[in-house]
Amino acid sequence: MPPRPPHDRHLPSSAISRFVDTARIEALLAPYLPAPQERAFVVRCVLGEGPAHHRGANYVLLSLLGLVLERVARGDREALDLGASQEVPMRLPPHLARRDDAPSYPLPLPTAPLEFLARKGTRDFDAMVDCLTDGPPQHALANVAMVTLLTELLARLPESPEE
Repeated sequence: MPPRPPHDRHLPSSAISRFVDTARIEALLAPYLPAPQERAFVVRCVLGEGPAHHRGANYVLLSLLGLVLERVARGDREALDLGASQEVPMRLPPHLARRDDAPSYPLPLPTAPLEFLARKGTRDFDAMVDCLTDGPPQHALANVAMVTLLTELLARLPESPEE
């Protein structure tokens, strides 16, 4: 049997955690989560929870978005007003959920860019929000962080002639 190519092997989680730089992602999210405890919580959910391959993928994707943002922003990274947003509910198991208390994560989902894809208030728009915010914390918060960075990128790019 021929050896598998290097990209087809599963690496141990220690190999993945070695390249994950939490400080980099904390700095990237600082304009949107100024409270250090909230920022540390979100970064821990995105980079410290779930399967190692998810933690690594979240780091790579957020870091690449950060590099693009640095080039577009040219070092000027004050938090922009991202427009409309929606709280991201914490999906608690039934035995921990209480009807009178609906906790949410400290990083809201910017919804303005979704309006490029579907009209707000439509079933498609609501389904997009649900897809982005559902699932375990490492999925939902990584999605929300990526949409946050994409929203900033869209705000910094020149408008297209059609708009």
